[in-house]
Amino acid sequence: MLIAKCHCVKSALTGAPDECGDIGVIREGPDACFVALVDALGHGVAAAEVAALAEAFLAANPARELDALMNGLHDHLKGSRGAVAFLARLDLSTGELRYCGVGNITAKIFGADDPVRLISRDGIVGYMMSTPREGSHALGPGDILMLCSDGVRDHFELFDHPGLLRGQARDIAENVLQALSKGDDDASCLVMRVSR
Repeated sequence: MLIAKCHCVKSALTGAPDECGDIGVIREGPDACFVALVDALGHGVAAAEVAALAEAFLAANPARELDALMNGLHDHLKGSRGAVAFLARLDLSTGELRYCGVGNITAKIFGADDPVRLISRDGIVGYMMSTPREGSHALGPGDILMLCSDGVRDHFELFDHPGLLRGQARDIAENVLQALSKGDDDASCLVMRVSR
């Protein structure tokens, strides 16, 4: 049985914690771990309100199939400014990670081999999006799933940032935000670290 420890760190462009349009949702259970990162379009109070709507919906429905959950979130956010989102669930007994993304949330897996980028579909949740499609990837002890909003640089080399992936999920998320935030938008990083 695997163990998944998760943490999300976020920063508002304005500096006010209640004005961040990025939100992370984490639900760690005995059999599975569900995580989601949502980035409402824009920033400030209006974006934070959309992020709060998304958080409430996802927190109330973490066990739904991910493509159905994304469709439900799309319906829930209609009439708002919209968002991009990435949803993932790790089966702790098999190591299978199921995922579903819409928009430009960067999702990468770091392990023994080269980093793997998980692909999202085009669109804006709540406005217009491609049909959500689930993908899967196997995770094992030592693997790290990292989700970042577009306020974080997605092109970087680990050798340029020694120690970036060291420590617990909280340490990694904080390191990423400190080292890779662009400084021109809300920024967030959600990390899942897998162990046995």
